[in-house]
Amino acid sequence: MPRVKHYFEKGHFYHVTTRTVGGVFAFDSDAAKQVIVDAMTFYRQRGDWRLHGFVIMANHVHVVVSQAETDLSSVIGNFKKWISNHLGGQSEEPLLERRFDDNAVTDAKELWQVLEYDHNNPVRIGLARRAEDYFWSSARNFAGLRPTAMEIDRLEGPL
Repeated sequence: MPRVKHYFEKGHFYHVTTRTVGGVFAFDSDAAKQVIVDAMTFYRQRGDWRLHGFVIMANHVHVVVSQAETDLSSVIGNFKKWISNHLGGQSEEPLLERRFDDNAVTDAKELWQVLEYDHNNPVRIGLARRAEDYFWSSARNFAGLRPTAMEIDRLEGPL
């Protein structure tokens, strides 16, 4: 099957998901989740993307981002390489699926629906009673709770 070219426009919002190969629970420890937070923070602070929401699960990561100055497809590729380099060890097998899913978010209503869906992932599988109880998600940021796993970029103005 040919590879799908991802098309991103600067300033637009995107819901991106990347998964482990075979659904392996490679991110089930807090240390593994911290590696992903470190990667998200690095690309955010460097200005490669604006990170508006996230959730880190045991076998996948959802992010809601908008493109800054750098090609978002390249940033996501580098983000995945960071994770693989830090968590994949010496294995010849890939840690993350080669492809990633991305969906353009077209309006404010959809943006809030995507964030609610992401934030409720841990609730749906019984990891937390409420979305904001799960530390490895931006739900805590939106609820105004501290501490949080990381800072995110505030949502301002219309989409």
